[in-house]
Amino acid sequence: MRGAPGYRGAANAALLLVLSLVCGFFAAGINGWYEERDFHCFYVAGRIVATGGDPYDVEQFRPAVVAIPPSPAFALDRCGQRLSYPPWTAVALAPFGALPLPAAATLWAALSVVAVVLGISWTREIIGPRYIGWPIVSVLAIGTEPFVRNLLEGQFAAFSFAFTAGAVLSFRSLRDAQAGIATAALSVKPHTSVGFAATLLGLALLRRRWRLLGSAAVSGLALAGLIQLVRPGWLLEFFTAATALSGSVEDRATIWNLAGSGPLAIVAIALLLSAVFVLVRGRRLTDNDVLGLGVALSLVVAPYAWSHDFVVLAIPWSMTLAYALQLRPSRRRALMFSIVIVAAPLLWILAATMQARHSESLSVIVPIASALLLALAIRWGGARAV
Repeated sequence: MRGAPGYRGAANAALLLVLSLVCGFFAAGINGWYEERDFHCFYVAGRIVATGGDPYDVEQFRPAVVAIPPSPAFALDRCGQRLSYPPWTAVALAPFGALPLPAAATLWAALSVVAVVLGISWTREIIGPRYIGWPIVSVLAIGTEPFVRNLLEGQFAAFSFAFTAGAVLSFRSLRDAQAGIATAALSVKPHTSVGFAATLLGLALLRRRWRLLGSAAVSGLALAGLIQLVRPGWLLEFFTAATALSGSVEDRATIWNLAGSGPLAIVAIALLLSAVFVLVRGRRLTDNDVLGLGVALSLVVAPYAWSHDFVVLAIPWSMTLAYALQLRPSRRRALMFSIVIVAAPLLWILAATMQARHSESLSVIVPIASALLLALAIRWGGARAV
């Protein structure tokens, strides 16, 4: 029947919207509307912006933050002295700040659900449905500690997952304008995605995808230019705030914290890149391979990240499983068991012992292991370079 596909698409979109609102209301409600959680910090920043204030001004941000229970010290430790996200992110938080906290929390959680659904769907398309189905991708995305923690705290990881998957799929599908826009959209939380963005843009340069590079540049300049017109000075304030935060945060799931010093971290990164290079040497890398490795390695080299940012690892995990399913039984079992262990028990164990260790730095071994496992999968299942 004419128009049936369009009707079905609209019906599916409406169903997703209703279900996401129901799930968002439930998730936000059982978490006390994210009071005393990470989202409460974002909400306070959005409220400052919505009322015409400056979230990068310590004199405005600090008094608003210290009012968050249970104590001023706890609130400052969680939120910092000022917003550490880019100005366009601050402006995007303003609509949430204009709402009462329960409504804002429900909307945020609902949008997170939508983002995760899109991320799962796009990851499945990246891999190809004949290799791995959406139930497996769904388990890798939502059946792990990062997703649960992200949902409990009201963090950005769901959106980063969707933008990353969208960028990879658009790159693979030669939709360069969309790939450039999705890459620029990752700047809502650049701390964890800068490595992946550099990988994608470097690959685009190598492939001479000028339209993609132009789209990313125009999108980035549009964000920066709009902010400079609307809120001049915020860009400089953001860089100052981000630099101050990077130096003040002691507990991070990064190689920089695990190594304990910059030089040792650089040596560790060099050793990891060398190991990946050795594993993939002699194999013809696909664009998916390069971008999947970029996703995992980006979290390793991130200036600061936490385990809730690892939701995006569902992409390289899915790629590894897709390779595993094409291998002989012994190698298939080795890769599948390894991915399951890294994605589930290892992350939960690290999370359970984090309080006892008073540090989350060990969590960075998860993206390290993810990069090595994908490289090993490419070694065993990739086509030989001619």
